[in-house]
Amino acid sequence: MGRGLQRSRWMGLCVGMWMQACGGISYAFSLYSADLKQVMGYNQELIDALGTAKDIGGNVGIVSGLLIDRTSASFVLLVGGLMHLSFYSMVWRFSFVFLRVCLTCFFMCGIIMLGTNGATWFNTAVLVTCMRNFPSDRGVVVGLLKGFIGLSGAIFTQVYTAIYAPHTGPFLLFCATFPPMVALVSMLYIRPIDPPRNKDEADDHKFTMLYITGLVLAFYLMCIILLQDFFVVRKAASQFFMFIMLLILLVPGAISVSIQCSPLCCFLSFLASAFFQLHPADGRQKIHPDTDSLFVKTPKMLKNSIRNPITVDVGHRIAELRNDGAVNNGGLPGSPSKSKLRLGSDYTLTQAVRTEDFWLLFFAMGCGTGSGLTAINNLAQMAESLNSKSIGAFVALVSVWNFLGRLGSGYISEFFMKRSGTPRPVFLLIVQALMGSAHLLFASSVPSLLYGASILVGLAHGAHWTLMVATSSELFGLKNFGALYNTLSISSTIGSYVLSVKLAGYLYDQQAAAANVRRCKGPQCFRLTFLIMALVCLIGCVALVRLVSRTRLVYRDIQRLKAASR
Repeated sequence: MGRGLQRSRWMGLCVGMWMQACGGISYAFSLYSADLKQVMGYNQELIDALGTAKDIGGNVGIVSGLLIDRTSASFVLLVGGLMHLSFYSMVWRFSFVFLRVCLTCFFMCGIIMLGTNGATWFNTAVLVTCMRNFPSDRGVVVGLLKGFIGLSGAIFTQVYTAIYAPHTGPFLLFCATFPPMVALVSMLYIRPIDPPRNKDEADDHKFTMLYITGLVLAFYLMCIILLQDFFVVRKAASQFFMFIMLLILLVPGAISVSIQCSPLCCFLSFLASAFFQLHPADGRQKIHPDTDSLFVKTPKMLKNSIRNPITVDVGHRIAELRNDGAVNNGGLPGSPSKSKLRLGSDYTLTQAVRTEDFWLLFFAMGCGTGSGLTAINNLAQMAESLNSKSIGAFVALVSVWNFLGRLGSGYISEFFMKRSGTPRPVFLLIVQALMGSAHLLFASSVPSLLYGASILVGLAHGAHWTLMVATSSELFGLKNFGALYNTLSISSTIGSYVLSVKLAGYLYDQQAAAANVRRCKGPQCFRLTFLIMALVCLIGCVALVRLVSRTRLVYRDIQRLKAASR
C-alpha cells in the first residue's frame, strides 16, 4: 500500500494541498508584525519595508521555475525547505532571542525575503507536477492548490490562537520549522506520474469530494473566527476547534487512500453522483470543465498532448485551428497568417513583453494585488490605530475569503466564458472594482465595517491570482508559462512596495510625528492611504477596460470552439 500511494497521482495531489496550506504562511505576517516593530524599534515605514520584502520573496520564483524542468520536484522541495528553515529561523533568532543585537532594516529585509522565497519553491514543485499529472483537469487542480494557499493564513491563525497566543516568538519558530517538515514528507509523494491515456469519468466525482472538503474547511474556519471574535472563548475550546480543523484537513488523505481500494472508490463516486448532478443526459458535464476535452484533437495534437501534456493549452489550439482555416474571419475558412503572432499562440517572454496586452495585464495586477497586499500587511497597525482587538479575526477572514476568491473566480469565469464568450478580463475588472470598494470601507474607519472590508480584500485578492493565471495562459500560451507567470507576479511586489512603503508607511509616520508619538491613533492614520489606493484601483479598471476590448475576439473564438465540440 505504501509504494502504491507513492505512485498515486491522487496522493500526490493530496500532499500537494497540504504543502500549499503551508505555502501561504506569509499571510500571517500581521500576527507578529506589531511585536516585531516593538522589539526591533522600527517605525511604520520600516515595518512596511519588511512586509514588502516578504512579498517580493513570496512572489519572485523565476529560479525555481527554471530548475523544475532541469532537476526534479524533490530537489526543488528540498531547496525550498532549507531556505524556509534557515532564514525564517534567523528572523525568529534575531527578533526574539538575541534582543541585544541591533540589525539594520536592510539586513532583516534580506533574510525575510529569502525565507518567504522558500514558499515559491514549494508552489512551483507542487503546481507544475500536479498539472502534469492531471493534464485534462488543470483548471480544477489549480483551483484546489491555489485555494489552499489562500486558506493558509486562517489555518495558522487557529494554531496561534489555540497554542501560542499571545506569545508571537514561539509561534514564529513554529512557522520556521513546520513547513520544511511537511516538505520532507512531500518529497516522497510529489513526483511525475504518467496519466492514463483515457480520462476516467469518475475523476470528476473525486475532484468534487476534494472541492467539498475545501469549502467545508473554509466555512468551518469562518464560523469559529467569528465565534472567537464576538465571544470569550477559553483556550481549551480553541484547542478543540483546532483539533476539528486538523481532522478536516486529513479528509483529502482519506479520499486519496480510498481511491486505492476500488469498493470505497466506487462508494465515493456513488455519493458524489447522488448528491451532485454532475452528469446530465449526455454524460459529459463537469464541475469545472477542463480545457483538453473541449477541443477536437487532430492526430498531431493528440500525439503532442500525450508526449508533453502541460504545453498544450487553449490558446495554442485556437492558433492551430486558425492557421488550419478552421477559425478565421468569424469561423469561416481563411488563409493562415504567419507574419504576426496572434493572441492565443505560444509566446516567448520576449514576444509577450512587446505586446500592449501584457503590459495592460501587468499594470492592472500591480494596482489590484499591490493595493491588496498593502491592506493585508497593515491590518495589525490599522486595527491598533482604531483601538480594535480583532487583528486575528481580520487576518483569518482575509485568508478564508482569499480561498473562496481563488476557488470561485475560476469556476464562475469559466461558466460565463463557455456560455456567452465573456472575456475573462471582464471578471478581473469586477474584482478590481471590489478591491477599490474595500479600500473605501477601510477609509471610512468605522470598526464594524472593517469585517466587510477584510472579506472584500480577501475575495478580490484571491480572485486576481486565479484570473491572472487563466488569462495569461489563454492569451500567451502555456509553453513558456513559467517565465510569463513569474514575470507578471513581479507587478504585485512593485505595487506593494510603492503603495506600502512609499505611501502607507510614510503617511502613517507623518501622522505619528505630528502627534509626537510612535504609534499613530485615530482614523487619520490610514484614511488618505486607502482613498489613494481606491483611486489606483479605478485607474487599474481603466486599463482592464482596454484589455477587454482588445481580447474579446479571442474569447469569442474560445466560446465557438467549445460550442462546436459539444
